[in-house]
Parts: sequence; structure tokens; C-alpha cells
Amino acid sequence: MKPMLKRVAIGWLLFVPFATLLCVLTYSGPYRRLCEWQLAHGGQYDAFWTAVIPAILLIAPAILFLRTQLPDKPGPEAAAPDPVAAERLMRRVLAVVGLGAATVCAGALLWAMQLPDRNGPSELFDLATLGDAPPPLGRVTLIGAIDADHITRKLSLGRGSIDGARHLYAPMIVPRAPGGTGTIGRARIFVDEYVGSGMTQPLPTDAGNQFRGVMIEGGLPGDMLRQFARIGVRVSDPYYVLRTSRDGARGPYYVAAGLSGFVAFLALMPLALMLVAAGRRRRLGGRG
Repeated sequence: MKPMLKRVAIGWLLFVPFATLLCVLTYSGPYRRLCEWQLAHGGQYDAFWTAVIPAILLIAPAILFLRTQLPDKPGPEAAAPDPVAAERLMRRVLAVVGLGAATVCAGALLWAMQLPDRNGPSELFDLATLGDAPPPLGRVTLIGAIDADHITRKLSLGRGSIDGARHLYAPMIVPRAPGGTGTIGRARIFVDEYVGSGMTQPLPTDAGNQFRGVMIEGGLPGDMLRQFARIGVRVSDPYYVLRTSRDGARGPYYVAAGLSGFVAFLALMPLALMLVAAGRRRRLGGRG
């Protein structure tokens, strides 16, 4: 029975971090329910800690279980505790979890490097000439106006700012397009402006503004889609989002890298301490 429980515990340690990462990237599952609960009770949520704290609580029992388990030994009498075998098992578990999370972190960072950020030359594009055609993707500076009556806000803590940061989302007015904005037809161009330590100006609301960032297809958080639905903005399919933060299209992958890097740190740091302690014991034993 014990070997089966050990395998289940190890599988659980591998499953929880990657399931958490998937829920964060897709805004689904328990992560979505926790975010919506915070939105309902406080009007905001911390994306990072909403993912990390439940993950730690979920894997803690498996870690404690594995820490106390010993290899099964035959015999009617209970075997004496074998701390060496228990420590060896714990090192293997931490190595698998840590190296797996570090691999995900490195992969997310490498993939992010293939995507555009806000830095660099951008294409100047006037929304008045767009009509019902799709907008240009990549770095772009849009000339146009937002639907100032339908701005939604999302507070995101843990982004390197003491007082947090805000994401402001608004549909953009597309002249001579069917519907134009979400108030008549379906909104298909949105601007996502990050207001934090790097960018301190909120969304301008007068006509003729320029919005510089990275245009992507899709990308509105699930809670923002529901907020737009509640205020009467119908979102087109497909729709496009201009991200004005300095990360541009790399943002979600940086989040994935941060979460997986945090898991790797939690696993590899105690592993390193255990290896150092084992090395010291061997040296002391050799001297004796």
C-alpha cells in the first residue's frame, strides 16, 4: 500500500504546479472561481498569490507524507526508521519537481523572446481607414478614440509596485465599421493600458489620441469579458487587443515563467540545502 501512496504523492506534486499554470493561462478551474470570489467581495484580485498560495496548500500534505515515509521492509515487526532512505526519497522528489518547473520556466522565457514587446518601431495606423478589415498585428500605433463610457478596470498586485497596478480596458471606436463600438454592434478592437510604475498616464478619452503597443488577436482576461457583457458590450469573434504595457505580447509567458520559477525555487532550494548537509556529513565521517 505504501508504494502506491508514494507514487500518488509524487504524481500529485507534479500535477498541481502544471495544473495551476494551465488554469492561470486559460483563466479556468479553481483559479477562476477564486478570482471571481475576490472580485465579488473586494472588487479586485491578486493574480500571482491567488495561484501560488492554493498550490502550496495543495502540495504541502504530499510533501509531509513523503518526508515521513520509509521504504517498505518485510517482517511482522515494524521496521526501524531509516532517515537515510527517507532523505534520499525526498531528494528525488524535489529534484523531479524542481527540474520540471525550471524547464517550464526556461521554455516560457525562450518562447516569450520570440514575441514582440512594446520597444521598437511601430506601424502608424488610423482606425478611420480600417472599416471591417482586421487590424495589423504586432507593434502598432493606433490613431483613434476609445468608447469612454465603457472602460473597465482591473487591479493587479505583485507587479513590482507597492500600491499595485491597474489594467484599464476599453473598446475602441472604429468609424464606418458595422456597429463601431460595443454599444451598437460588437466591439472587436480593445486597448489594454497598464498603469503602474512604468506607465503613469491613464487612458485618454478625447478624440484623436494615439495608442502605442502590441496588437494581438484575443487576449482579454475572462473576468474582463464578463464585465463587458454586464455593461452591454458585445465582443466580436475574433477580437483584437492592443497591449500598451512594455511587455507587449510577452506578458502571459512572463507570468508562466514567474509561477514555474517560484515552484522551482521552492523545490531546488531545500534540495540544495539537503545536498550540502549530506556532503558535510560525509566529510565528517571520513575524518572520523
